[in-house]
Amino acid sequence: MAHRNILLLLACVMAAPAQTPSRSENLLRLQLEGLRSRSSKLILFSGPGSTLTYPSAIDDGGTITGFYADANGGHGFLRGLDGGIVTFNAPGSEDIYPSSVNSGGAVTGNYGSAAQYGFLRTPDGAWITFTVPGTFPNSSENPIVVNDAGMIAGPYFDGSDFHGFIRTLDGSVSTLNAPGSTYTYATGLNASGAVTGIYTDANYVTHGFLRAIDGTWTSFDVPGNDFGFFPPTLSINSSGVVVGTYFDNENQGFLWQSGGSVTTFDVAGASGTQPSAINSSGTVVGSYQDASFTYHGFMRTSAGEVYTFSVPGAIATYAVGINDSGMIAGSYQDSADDSYGFLLIP
Repeated sequence: MAHRNILLLLACVMAAPAQTPSRSENLLRLQLEGLRSRSSKLILFSGPGSTLTYPSAIDDGGTITGFYADANGGHGFLRGLDGGIVTFNAPGSEDIYPSSVNSGGAVTGNYGSAAQYGFLRTPDGAWITFTVPGTFPNSSENPIVVNDAGMIAGPYFDGSDFHGFIRTLDGSVSTLNAPGSTYTYATGLNASGAVTGIYTDANYVTHGFLRAIDGTWTSFDVPGNDFGFFPPTLSINSSGVVVGTYFDNENQGFLWQSGGSVTTFDVAGASGTQPSAINSSGTVVGSYQDASFTYHGFMRTSAGEVYTFSVPGAIATYAVGINDSGMIAGSYQDSADDSYGFLLIP
């Protein structure tokens, strides 16, 4: 997507101080449209002095992480539920991509341009750098995730194939390769340490996987064995329910849990549906394209009710995360193609 390609150009050149709540924040009411309308609070925000703000995840307390660009380059941020924004940079980096935050306020992601490193920023602001046997995908879409136990998982590239990794709290890093795979791409991690993603077998057929904390691997398939455009988007909640995208003439959503079958879904009338996150109650959020290929946000409850929404006046709305309280974080583009963050509280 075009708005994400821009992120590859962001440079991280100097640290920014902690910020108080922005005076430019807007507080609106928004209706989620579905079988029955639901009223929501909508908060619009941006990084300090920024017209390019991209949230990537939200924790259970309503803290949002992501990155933004200002006149000095790119920065990571944490926005608290009170509206206060703390900004941070990786030491000596040119790029930074915070991608996940846990309930304690620890943030993970990757940074660097010539070389890529993983990072863990602790709740007190301490910086921990780590590496893998190869390189991290050099992209803002790199799905490095952290759970409340401090475990981190994601993908890396060894020069010829993708592999998954898991980093434990003591700092040890282990490689994850699905049995019989030619490549393994890890994208999701839940509270118990179960990892999900996709892998390709010796016949170059793609499958989904669930790797339990005890090392047990379970494989599953979606219609056509096509998990949509790369990189894949699979997430997993605390109950072990996996949500993601598969391709059948267009992107559609699916749900799967070990011992069960795949459930597929699509936003009515959409020309493409792409889930991005699932919370512990099974509520899914993501984005879809309408008949004119304009992006909007959606929320699908565990009962299968689908609600759609768009930031007023936006030309595109992208929902990226949901917490266990039902708060939704994402970004939107205005008519000037500037990007800002939003917090939706149903």
